[in-house]
Order: sequence, then C-alpha cells, then structure tokens
Amino acid sequence: MDATHPIWRTPAVQEAVAAEQFGAVIRMTRTARKLSLVRAGRLVGYSASTLSRIETGQRKLTDVRQLRRFADVLGIPPQLFGLTLPAGAAPAGAAPMPTAPVPTTVGETSREGGDNPVQRRELLAGLVGVTGTAVFGAAARPATARAAAVVQELQPQITGAFAPVGVNILASRLAAARATFQACRYHELAGILPSVIATARTSLDEASGERRDQTAALLADAYCLASDLCSRLHDDALAWVTAERARSAAQVSGNPASIAEAARMTSIAMRRHGHHDTATRLLISTALDLGAGSRKPAPGLLATYGSLLCTGAYTAAQQGSRHQALELISEAEATATRLGGTPRQHTEFSLANVTIYQIGVHTALGDAGTALDHARKIVLRNLPTPERQARFCVDTARAWQRFGSRSNCFQALQAADQCAPEELRRSSVRSLVASLLDTPGPAPSGLREFAVRCGAVTSG
Repeated sequence: MDATHPIWRTPAVQEAVAAEQFGAVIRMTRTARKLSLVRAGRLVGYSASTLSRIETGQRKLTDVRQLRRFADVLGIPPQLFGLTLPAGAAPAGAAPMPTAPVPTTVGETSREGGDNPVQRRELLAGLVGVTGTAVFGAAARPATARAAAVVQELQPQITGAFAPVGVNILASRLAAARATFQACRYHELAGILPSVIATARTSLDEASGERRDQTAALLADAYCLASDLCSRLHDDALAWVTAERARSAAQVSGNPASIAEAARMTSIAMRRHGHHDTATRLLISTALDLGAGSRKPAPGLLATYGSLLCTGAYTAAQQGSRHQALELISEAEATATRLGGTPRQHTEFSLANVTIYQIGVHTALGDAGTALDHARKIVLRNLPTPERQARFCVDTARAWQRFGSRSNCFQALQAADQCAPEELRRSSVRSLVASLLDTPGPAPSGLREFAVRCGAVTSG
C-alpha cells in the first residue's frame, strides 16, 4: 500500500480523518493489509490488547512520534495524521507541494487563524529548530552519592511492607499527597510520598493490561510530585533523578499527559543545573509531540500543552532569550483563552496561572514595571491553592525588588507568609529576604524579625 491506494479516498477513511479518529484509520489499514492484531502490534511495538484499545478509541493516540511510527510501519500517508511529509517529499503521484512561508511569531498564529495543526507545530519548532527528536542526551545528568542514597529511601528494600492496591486507591493516595503539596506542607509531604511511590511500584509489578498502563501513569505522577518537592527543598540532584524516574514510568504508561509532565519536571531540573537551552528545547519538542494544535484537542491535553509553554517561557527568560520567552508566553496565554480560563487537571493551568508566569518572565527579562502591571491583574483570594497564592506573592516580591521598592517587596513577602509559611523556608526566598536587609537605607519595621523567623539570618 502506498499514498495512491484507493483506501485513502474511501468515505470511511475520509470521515475518520476529518474526525481525527486515528485509531479507526489504523484499524482500516491493518484490515486492508490482512494483519492480525498480534502481528500489527509486534510491528509497531504494542501488545494486541493495547493496539485494540487504540483502534477503538479507548486509548487516544496524540503523540507525534507514535503517529509517525504507525504511518511508517503501516504505510499510512502521514498527512492523514496531520503530520508533515519529510523535507522535499510529496505524495506519490502528486506534484511537489510548495513550501508555505512560516509566520514569524507564535502569538500571530493564535490570533490570525492559527488553528492549522501543522502550521502551529512548525511555528513552535521554528523557535529553537527542534524536530521532535529527543534532546535528553545533550546535558549530563547529575549523579551524586547523596541523590542515589535518597532514591533508595524512595524505593524501600522491604517491598512486602507495601502491598499492591487498585488504581482507585492509589489515585486517592496520590491526590491526598498532591493536596498536601498544594497546601505547601512540604515536610509533611516528605513523610507521605515515599510510601505512595513504593506502593505504586509494587502495584505496577502486579498489574497487567490497561490497569498496568494506569498504574504506571500514577507512578510517573508520584515521581513528578517528588521531583517538584525536591526542587522546593533545594535538592536539585535528587529532583533530576526523580524526574528521570518519572520519565521511565510515563513511557511505560503511554499516557501523553504523564509523559509531558515528566519532561517538564526534567526540564526544571536541567534549568536549575544551568542547562537552560537544552531545557527549553525539551519543553518545546514535548509540546509539539502532544498534537495540541489540532482543531479540537481534549481540554486536559491543551492544559498540559499550555503548562509546558509557561515553563519554557520562564526558562528562556532566565537565559535572557527575550524573543523566545515572549513568544512562548504569548502562545500560552492564547491557549488559556481557548480553554476559557478554568484550571484543568493537575496543571492548575488557567489565565491566572499564565499571568503569574508573566510576572516571573518579565522580572527575569528586567521589565519590572511590566511584571507589576501583570501582578495587578491578580486577585490573591481567587487563586485556588496556598501554593499558587504563595508563588504569586513571591514572584511579585521579586518584581518589586527589581523595581526598587523595598517596602512593597517586604509587604508581598509578608503576604506569602500568611498564605504558606513553609514557602519562605525555600533557599531562594531566604536569599531574597536577606538581600532586603543588605539594601542601603532604613529597613521596614519588622524586617529583621521576619528574616530571623524564615531562616534568612540568625538571631545573633
């Protein structure tokens, strides 16, 4: 079968393509080629049961790399999946397709009819020249004895103490752990999370079929939460190790949202080790692979896409890449608008969350006045969790510091303390408080006592 085969022009295939029911296209192709589920599954690297769920739509196929593998192995024209042809290639029997000019900015795409999924992917790829290939090998991973030792604590040797549980029970425990994180009770979470991870690992060993996929996704999410926690506790080496373990579990699950979140946490670890460019490339390539530029993406997938763009914008801003940062945050804002501004899934992605990132992006770029303009759009009490409230207050404090207002910076930090006291124990926040004490001129009343209480200076 090639691109001229009559099957591609049948009403059934055309209807499936129009509805983006890619599983149905795969099923019709497999049937036309007289391949069994077992045989086709082996060719593309899936079990027969997983391939059956893909064909019936029970498991969505949105990852660009997976789609391209199906296209290559089964001989499906890639454009039916919304994929671009290889450079210089054209459908068999057709004249070469002219190369369309790529618009200059992501923001212009979303405002000027950028609903074309291929165009949106090409736009994002153009920012850093990525093609969707893996970029993890570009930066050395941390390998410290301390990180390895703590990882062992997250994988207790006495596995019998953690009996396998069902998906619903595991999801409930993970939700409780996530709620603890969102309340900024970090030290409490440090006592909860190892047992959640150990239980998830034991459960994964005992699971099969769809239950295995779901359990692997939950394990990946638990490792992501652990990575985020390690970053908050300023253990950057362990944050990277746990993010990598999240990636491994996410790949087992095949869940696009879990794969994307694991990549996002890995990028944060990369950034904190100084690999800003590699981290940004990873975020953009992962966003491309989600296929969220389609006309009717699932809301959760779109939220994951927007979350990746926010993190990419902040990473680029910290590197000083102004154009790249502004383009990414512009596309994130457009994505939040498409969603209607309501937080989705575990990403807490919304217009308000994009605005918080805009504060951080413009502060990092040296535009403190613009950052504060964005801060004025936020109503603190309307933010959904103490973690988001504290993040907003701390980012606003940094903007005020850059703006040169010591008193307003201190007021924002006091507000963060009211929302989430443990947030002020973070190393970066303590450094900010200490810098206020070192600023020339009269110190705001209560600043030294505040600095002692959060650990920025000693009482002596």
